[in-house]
Amino acid sequence: MLSLPPLTHAQDADKETDAALMQAAEAAKKMGMQMPDVKKIMEEDEKEEAKAKAKVQAVVNAPGPVALPAWTPKVPEFTPAGPLAKKVIDDAPKIVQTGTSPLTPVALADAWEKFKNDKYSFSRTRSNINGTITQTVTYRDMDDTTQEVTMEAKREPSEKITLVTLSSPLPTPADKDDD
Repeated sequence: MLSLPPLTHAQDADKETDAALMQAAEAAKKMGMQMPDVKKIMEEDEKEEAKAKAKVQAVVNAPGPVALPAWTPKVPEFTPAGPLAKKVIDDAPKIVQTGTSPLTPVALADAWEKFKNDKYSFSRTRSNINGTITQTVTYRDMDDTTQEVTMEAKREPSEKITLVTLSSPLPTPADKDDD
């Protein structure tokens, strides 16, 4: 005979949450205050989050050119892993190019840093976590701040090849109701 354990933990947690909300509502009522409808607020937040994700995905799915800014610095000894693509990264639509280079992340970032000039703002971050070296360099056009490109160069301690990711944000249309 097969016996399955009851799914009581999740149900108990929901009951405890509902009981706590009821107690809070009763306490607020006694003090003459109105308790906000937490479930309704959570549902509205979920709808807004889904709407934002759909908007980002629509930008990625939209037809149009896939190109990094024309002024993007060259990556020395870079071998692309495929064509440029539109992707969602960290909840933002981006144009992305991945590939490899035999140069170290530091050498690649140093090469990109030589591109610095007054027309572009520049930032560079460095990290070494458990021997994995990552260098990130970003340039943003000072005249058109929507024009930006980032190179992330990352190499694991036992590897001889650096993984390189170039990315540039895709513009997203502003919501009509965003004021």
